[in-house]
Amino acid sequence: MKAAAKFTFAALGCLGLGAIALWWFADHRRGVAWAVSVVRDRFPDVTHLPPRDLAACLADPARPAPLLLDARSEEEFAVSHIQGAQRIDPAAEVSVLQNLSATARPIVVYCSAGYRGSRVARRLREAGANDVANLEGGIFAWANEGFEVVRNGEKTREVHPYRSIFSRLLRPDRRPER
Repeated sequence: MKAAAKFTFAALGCLGLGAIALWWFADHRRGVAWAVSVVRDRFPDVTHLPPRDLAACLADPARPAPLLLDARSEEEFAVSHIQGAQRIDPAAEVSVLQNLSATARPIVVYCSAGYRGSRVARRLREAGANDVANLEGGIFAWANEGFEVVRNGEKTREVHPYRSIFSRLLRPDRRPER
């Protein structure tokens, strides 16, 4: 086979794989399910809390409200976050994690889809936190299930996609306007 034909065949194969990947991620349900499975595989030692369980916990006045930690960037947090969450730098110093671990409240960490949140949850547990979990599917799953996010204390529908390609993990009505 000539070199040009081999190159053309390889290029078409790459384009085909790219098209399949785009089709796969075009449906937010498949994309978030894939992200959840990757995070669960990568962080089997971390407790993963489904969004509906966090919502039930937040709605139950008989239970202590968890400390919500948003492990996304300042820019992502500014677009929207879960009401009552405080932002934490995913690379926070051990002393910061130890201070947070001293709380008697349960801790729930989240990010976009779960990877950064799981890393922070693992580090918090290593720093001494007993009751810490990662929000399964992150703020993407939370928003896709219709739970409220806020910006400057007001409800908003928009969620920062982390990177533009990850906007496909959000329902179309939750994606940022261009």
